[in-house]
Amino acid sequence: MPANIYKNKAGERIPGVTTVIGSNLGWSKGGLMHWAWEEGINGRDYRETRDTAASIGTIAHKMVEYEIKGKKFDWPSMGQQMGANEEQIEQAQNAFNEFVNWRELVKFKLMKSEHLLISDQFNYGGQIDIAAVQGKTALIDIKTSNEIYPDHKIQLSAYDYLWNENYPGDPVNAWYILRLGKSGGFAYYSLPRIEIVTGFRAFKLLRELHDLKKKL
Repeated sequence: MPANIYKNKAGERIPGVTTVIGSNLGWSKGGLMHWAWEEGINGRDYRETRDTAASIGTIAHKMVEYEIKGKKFDWPSMGQQMGANEEQIEQAQNAFNEFVNWRELVKFKLMKSEHLLISDQFNYGGQIDIAAVQGKTALIDIKTSNEIYPDHKIQLSAYDYLWNENYPGDPVNAWYILRLGKSGGFAYYSLPRIEIVTGFRAFKLLRELHDLKKKL
């Protein structure tokens, strides 16, 4: 999928949330290096493990995306078109089924999906996975991973600010991260407001650093 291009009101290119975080935050890199080392110790090629896991998570994410948009996902054939084998497709289907159960449990009503927004105050853009009503306005971000990392929380906090700047009359009051595990699992996390506030403090520093690097 091509990267989104964001521009401010002056027509100038501005960075996206994931670019700001990915280019300036290395907190999770140590864990990834250790994981690759463990794969080697256990006689596995980390690249094969990574690619297999990515296929499962990517298919599950696509299933969720189709469900949210009310589209039919022909999972056996479409999964095969995405390069997955029968076992990977089945694992992705299991993760998707757990998402459907969760959606029925919370009964949220979709407001927006894959919604692109711009912050004029801090000069960045982002694409919100899901904005929904669950008694109150909620933001939901979907992650294909086996853990929830600090950068995920920072990302959701940046989306929170984007929404509130563009829709000040309808502020966000609930924040979720949905984790589609690379091995086919599903879990959801409800973030407290303090983590969103702290996360955005971190994001503002990363946004400043993003510009400062260009001056060095």
